[in-house]
Amino acid sequence: MPAATAQKKSIYLIGGSDEFTVKETAIKLADKLAPKNAGEFGLETIEGTAANQDEALKILSRLNEAINTVGFFGAEKLIWLKSTNLLADEKGVSAEAVKDGLTDLADQLKKGLPDGVTLLISAVGLDRRRVLCKTLEKIGEANFFDKPEAGKRDGDEDIATFIQQRLRQEKKAITSEAFAAFRDLVAPDLREIANELEKLCLYVGKRTEIHHTDVATICSASRQAVIWELTDSLGSRHLTKSLAALDNLLSTGEEPIGVLMMLVSQFRLILLAKDLMQRKVLVPRDGYGGAPEYANAFPRLPETETGHFPRTKEGNLPSGWRLYKCALAAKNFSTAELIHAMDLLIEANRQLVSTQLDKRLVLEETLTKIARKPAAV
Repeated sequence: MPAATAQKKSIYLIGGSDEFTVKETAIKLADKLAPKNAGEFGLETIEGTAANQDEALKILSRLNEAINTVGFFGAEKLIWLKSTNLLADEKGVSAEAVKDGLTDLADQLKKGLPDGVTLLISAVGLDRRRVLCKTLEKIGEANFFDKPEAGKRDGDEDIATFIQQRLRQEKKAITSEAFAAFRDLVAPDLREIANELEKLCLYVGKRTEIHHTDVATICSASRQAVIWELTDSLGSRHLTKSLAALDNLLSTGEEPIGVLMMLVSQFRLILLAKDLMQRKVLVPRDGYGGAPEYANAFPRLPETETGHFPRTKEGNLPSGWRLYKCALAAKNFSTAELIHAMDLLIEANRQLVSTQLDKRLVLEETLTKIARKPAAV
């Protein structure tokens, strides 16, 4: 038992599909594990990315040599196999010779490392079915970080948790409105989220709370955010902003038919959100806390209420945060107006694919008709 305990403490695996978290966690762990009294000889880093069989075998050879080389003057040392793809299911590193080398390494590690040697392996996109990976999980300390899937309840919650943890580290808070704006603007990629949060914290300085205006001023809009700028402004029946957003999209190379399909998808969601609201299944609440409350409640609805909703290619429901925006937009239209908007979009599609009319003009006229409010009686 004592030997097994010692062995477990000397081998570490950090892996998963989320490259940002894997690399960041590995850097922090390497800093913690590297012997402080061994100086530059206390850490031996082996770059673990291989493009082919020969490079993979050279990495394994160097790793084997490092494991069996006593530290300088007998001092402790950390060996870090960094960002390796040898555990991934990739063609270049799946040759039989590489598999045999990984199996030999697994057998060697089972026997234990030399005294004073600690091994850290960080791997992005690893295949946990690999023999070496299974061995590392059994004899070492393994942590896995998979990329959160936006639109999936657990994925949205993971992203929200990541944002809040980052802000707590900086001793910052964010308003509900600012949080919703941030989720709309920034792509659901943890590296990009971390970069944008860092910019936000530097921008607000000593102020402890981040507001909606801060997000709008400093955060870089992803392509998706530019699309949402159009759909949200049209959902608010704000024609000037809608036309400006359309111009922005077309000037960046978006195809008119692609923009139209996005609008169709959005107004379908607005109609569905309107239905939930009218039947009092899920009603959006304006003001502080309304967005997260709605976003958390939507994925928990029974299948009878969400079975007719469109799904992503991964089979997930639409993002609860996005549907909240659709629900707010639904307040600006009657059901009849939303159905009419869908009819207008279908007619615009017919004109784009079967006539020689100016495509920009077709879209502009469609936006104008949808945003126009009915005359007062």
